[in-house]
Amino acid sequence: MNGTKMEERELIQKAQRGDMAAFENIVRTYEKQVYGIAMRVAQNTMDAEDITQEVFVIVFKKLNNFRFEAEFFSWLYRIIMNTSFNYQRSRKNYEFLDNEEDGDRQLAISDEDTSEYTDSESFQIKLKEALLQLPEKQRTVFIMKYSQHLKIREIASIVGIGEGTVKKYLFRASEKLRMHLKPYKNQLLRG
Repeated sequence: MNGTKMEERELIQKAQRGDMAAFENIVRTYEKQVYGIAMRVAQNTMDAEDITQEVFVIVFKKLNNFRFEAEFFSWLYRIIMNTSFNYQRSRKNYEFLDNEEDGDRQLAISDEDTSEYTDSESFQIKLKEALLQLPEKQRTVFIMKYSQHLKIREIASIVGIGEGTVKKYLFRASEKLRMHLKPYKNQLLRG
C-alpha cells in the first residue's frame, strides 16, 4: 500500500472514531470531486451544491459502515450517484438544463459524433432531455463513462455489476440516445 493510500486509511479510521478534524479533512479532499460529479448529473449549480452537502451528511452518518473492502472513492462515488438520482426524483418540476457557467461540460454520444452539431447549446439540451428518458441504470453508466471518463472495470466496481452488464447498459443507452436524437441530427445536417 503506497503512502497516500495509507494516509487516507488512517484519516478515515480517525474519522470513524469521531475525530471531526479528520472528517473535515476528508470533506476538503473530496469536496471538488463530489461537486463536479453532482454538477454533471444535475447540470445546475444550486442542485449540485445541495447534492454535495447531502452526500457529506450521508458519508458522516455511514462512515462507520465503510470496511476498506473497496476503494474509498468507489464507495463515495456510489453515494454521490445515488444521492444525485434520489435528489432528482424528489423534485417534481426538475429541469435538466445547461448552466451557462458550466457550458463547457458536455456529454458525448460516441466517437462518431461531430463537433459541428454536438457543440451547439440546443443539441446539449436535447441530449440531456434524452438522457432523462433512459432507465436509471443505463443513464448512470452512460454518465460515468462519457462524462466522468471512468473505465468499464471502474464503473462495474462502483455500481456493483459485472463488466459485461456495464457494456450492455452502455450499448443500450447509446442506441436509445441515437434513436431519440436522430431527427435532431438530421435536421442539423440539413440546415
